[in-house]
Amino acid sequence: MTDRRDAQLEVLGDPPQALRALSPLSPAEVRVMLTAPSRPALLEQLGITGADAAELGPLADAAAADHELLAEITEIADALRSAAGLEVPALDLAAQKEHHDALQQRLAPGEGLLPILAFLVSTSTVRAWHAARGLDEQLSWRVLADLGQQMRVHRRGTEQLGLHQLNWVTGNWAGRLVHLGRLQFDLSRRRVARLEQGAERTGPDEPQRWVIGTHIPATGPLDPKSVEESFAAATAYFTAHYPDLGLDRPAGAPAFGHEFTCDSWLLSDEFAEIAGPESNLARFASLWERIGSDPHGGDGALFFVFGKRPPFDPAALPRRTRLEAGVAERLADGRGWTTGSGRLVR
Repeated sequence: MTDRRDAQLEVLGDPPQALRALSPLSPAEVRVMLTAPSRPALLEQLGITGADAAELGPLADAAAADHELLAEITEIADALRSAAGLEVPALDLAAQKEHHDALQQRLAPGEGLLPILAFLVSTSTVRAWHAARGLDEQLSWRVLADLGQQMRVHRRGTEQLGLHQLNWVTGNWAGRLVHLGRLQFDLSRRRVARLEQGAERTGPDEPQRWVIGTHIPATGPLDPKSVEESFAAATAYFTAHYPDLGLDRPAGAPAFGHEFTCDSWLLSDEFAEIAGPESNLARFASLWERIGSDPHGGDGALFFVFGKRPPFDPAALPRRTRLEAGVAERLADGRGWTTGSGRLVR
């Protein structure tokens, strides 16, 4: 079922800066891939399990038999697989969400079905990019298995098959992410003024440099040992396989592979109040030099703690754990939640 046209890719740059697909898929090819006997194995590789896998199979068959839906899925898949690499813009599926979700209603209520099916048949370019930059096959599939994780997050909040973190997943398909141990990491160019002074200057002459962004999937405890192992693995991987990104850095700049950023609801001093300063969450937050904050981060806390999106009733939020109770009380009494942006040099 996977897209096996890897030979029809053009490598741009030496070392590779991007890979580009040379020919599009046809609806007939996508139909074959969506209905192939290998589909269960692919769903497992993409992290799609349980109720999501059981419901998705019949929907894939139905979509493959609908000419209009199949044409739309093919168009999305071709856009997803067109290129992957450094500074390749991710597809903005959020901008097309209303159209795709309206089409989906012919098969099932909810959201995100057409993009999910397009993700299934568009893995070849990003997997080739991973290989070109030294990410082994197992870790490559682990990146793409974040699709299933995001679908589980969606189901937790809605009790339905679907996906609403569309542009997060398209970023993965553009080759921006690796998953190393407990944490996820991506590459981006950040403005030096923002990194070093906490000030955002947007002029064309403001210098930038490559840094490693840090992300925290909702997959279990955030214990300090696992966090340390992930940062060490990220430094080892990026310095070994992206040495070109460390060239021409000015004197005094941290060596590439040793400078990390994080923009997250987890970078909040409120964890020390809720869970105590020695809690895993408070200790993670304390690692970072703060370069920015947003006092209006309640939607992020709502989503990552409860899997919900506005509108919501704060009084109805569960309070089964100390974290849930602390976040729910802040959202209910108007204190809200302050998210942070941070920098870590190691």
